[in-house]
Amino acid sequence: MKVLPLFAAGVALANAQSLPDPADLLEQARDKVIGRVPPIGYACVATIDRSFFALETPPAIPNSCEQVSADRKKNRTKLQLDKTDRLRLQATLTSEGEIYSWTGPEGFSRNVEEVVHSGDIGTGALAAHIEAVFANPLVRFRLLSQTSQNLEFGFRVPVEASHYLVKAGAGWRLTGYEGSLQIDPTSLELRQLTIDTEELPAESSMCESNTKMDYKPEDQRTGGDGMLLPSTVHSRDLNRDATETAETDWVTRFSDCREASEKAPDRLRSAPLFPPTFAALLKLELTAPIDTSTAAAGDVVTARLSNSVRGPANSLAPAGAILTGRIMRLEHQKRKPSSFLIWLDFDTIEANGVVSSIRARLIGCGDPDPQICSIAKMSDQKWNRALHFHADSPKIVVPRGFPSRWVTGDPPLK
Repeated sequence: MKVLPLFAAGVALANAQSLPDPADLLEQARDKVIGRVPPIGYACVATIDRSFFALETPPAIPNSCEQVSADRKKNRTKLQLDKTDRLRLQATLTSEGEIYSWTGPEGFSRNVEEVVHSGDIGTGALAAHIEAVFANPLVRFRLLSQTSQNLEFGFRVPVEASHYLVKAGAGWRLTGYEGSLQIDPTSLELRQLTIDTEELPAESSMCESNTKMDYKPEDQRTGGDGMLLPSTVHSRDLNRDATETAETDWVTRFSDCREASEKAPDRLRSAPLFPPTFAALLKLELTAPIDTSTAAAGDVVTARLSNSVRGPANSLAPAGAILTGRIMRLEHQKRKPSSFLIWLDFDTIEANGVVSSIRARLIGCGDPDPQICSIAKMSDQKWNRALHFHADSPKIVVPRGFPSRWVTGDPPLK
């Protein structure tokens, strides 16, 4: 009994008669694909490069999603690259879906969604889309083309059979989608899977999202265990309000894939070193360079305290203490004059083997020349500031030992 129903269309009769039954090939490919889907608990490091595009002439009033989509399909949309950024997070398969978290053995005090700050993070590329398409009896297929080198099918997943979630306001909503898949008719390997959502709910920031996953046999064993993984996932979001960002392109690559072992416990932290109302100057120096061509938001960053700070109740942050945190944002702003925005955040300090919590806010660059480095206020962050490097180059390297000035405590900057 055939599990997946098939509706053939658009294939020349003479060609179809000389080739194997596409329904049989699809069913055989299905069995092969399902047998290589990563299991619950499987994890990969996801490196995501994003490009944000703005309209050359933004509308005074946002267009409808129907108009946005029509303009895009008819090449009436004139875009310019506004900025790029990079994220690096761990993607783990759970019974609830694909969950993103911080990389590395230790956690972090901030929510991982603060790194994303725009768009929806979940790609579903590890397993969700594969299972939804190949193991769902409600999905219907139609033959698009068949040759001795390639077999292509179209499909549709109705919302009642979908597991595709999109952010809609404060919650998440299911959406239906359609797409296509390409199979090697000889090896029955999956080559490509594309997904196009329906128009998304009005509560969503997007009109629609399109995803293309490429599967290359030489790249499918990223974890060395034969799991079926895409070599590249390319997603494009059409945004509902195009007055600022009209489109966002996401390119995701997976690495360090494996069956996730039980997570090592975070190092125990003592109580916060200083109370939130205590304001003291911290002079920090990076312990390793930050190369914008390889670094990403989500990466661990450490700095050495170059001055000694004594707080209330005889608390002490001695010179040489190490602060650990994360890169929260790493952007290359493309509009002239081009620049780089690097938001760092530190949440622990270690001295004499004791790890304590700490809160600190950036107040100054090490380089006093504002033409090279300044402090940028981020529009979506009330109190946080970022290092702002002015450079007309494809990358910069913030050197080891780069100094910056911070203040402890939580009160807003004046």
